[in-house]
Amino acid sequence: YFIQSNLSSCNMVAHTPRNSTLPGGVPKLGQAAVYRKRALYKRKKVQTKPTQEEAPTHKMKNVHGEKNGSTREVPLQKQPRFYPTEDCKKPLNNRRKVKPTKLRSSIAPGTVLILLAGVHRGKRAVFLKHL
Repeated sequence: YFIQSNLSSCNMVAHTPRNSTLPGGVPKLGQAAVYRKRALYKRKKVQTKPTQEEAPTHKMKNVHGEKNGSTREVPLQKQPRFYPTEDCKKPLNNRRKVKPTKLRSSIAPGTVLILLAGVHRGKRAVFLKHL
């Protein structure tokens, strides 16, 4: 992107994005359309990864005894003692908020109600208090 002050002196036009954004933050073009539009198929697909030195996973430990070889490679992190026999799916977190129950405005203590479901269907009951 160019700064406005530089545009006037260089007679350059500001860059507008090829993939405009629709309402709701959704891009107008998909991944394949942008690939085609930018002509990425003409360019080399070689990636250069930065060389990173691997963190040590084992350390050398001195072992006593003549026939033990004097050193041994020991892992820095112990393996777990327990492995489940089958892969069990972890239950998803319940994201529902606990909201207080709303009561009809016409229902007040002392109102006669008719039960609509259950063993006592059709029976009348007196409303005492909201739980």
